[in-house]
Amino acid sequence: MGSIYQSIELLSKEKGIETQIVLDAVKDALLMAAKKHYRTNENYIAELNEKTGSIDLFAVKKVVEAVENPAVEMTLQEARRVDPAAEMESEVRIPKSTDLLGRISAQTAKQVIFQKVREAERETIYQEYSGRVGELVNCTVKRIEGSDLVLDLGAQPLANALLAKSELGAPEPRYPLELCRCVACEPAL
Repeated sequence: MGSIYQSIELLSKEKGIETQIVLDAVKDALLMAAKKHYRTNENYIAELNEKTGSIDLFAVKKVVEAVENPAVEMTLQEARRVDPAAEMESEVRIPKSTDLLGRISAQTAKQVIFQKVREAERETIYQEYSGRVGELVNCTVKRIEGSDLVLDLGAQPLANALLAKSELGAPEPRYPLELCRCVACEPAL
């Protein structure tokens, strides 16, 4: 089985968005799932492990002399058990298992990833078409909604346009999958 990073690269290429955006979405999803699973006030970070290609989860605690909040602080003695190089006022990363997160946490993570990827796709489409206002754009009639046409701009799966009946030039009928050319207007998110 390939690493999660290979899957992230594949997804980013498929969706036409930067790999870092998808990686950040996966990290955010993992953090959210960990907070939900562990039910503590610990500070978590997720990092890409370059050697294995996996994403590792850590609880981050500050090394202090007297612990007031055990969720985010630890003594020097406790810290040295985890990291022998720990010093006072430094931060110690405690590895957390991601294998225990479970089905519900995985479902939550999946939703977060999908949402972030969708937002990135919309932003990419907006950036692409915001600079093309007034240009002729080749498109395909995707479907007809009432008297309006929904057009597929072809660049990405979400790149659709709505052409109102009042904006149609010729009174001839249009059919799904028919090719046409339109003038691009200001895109909306």
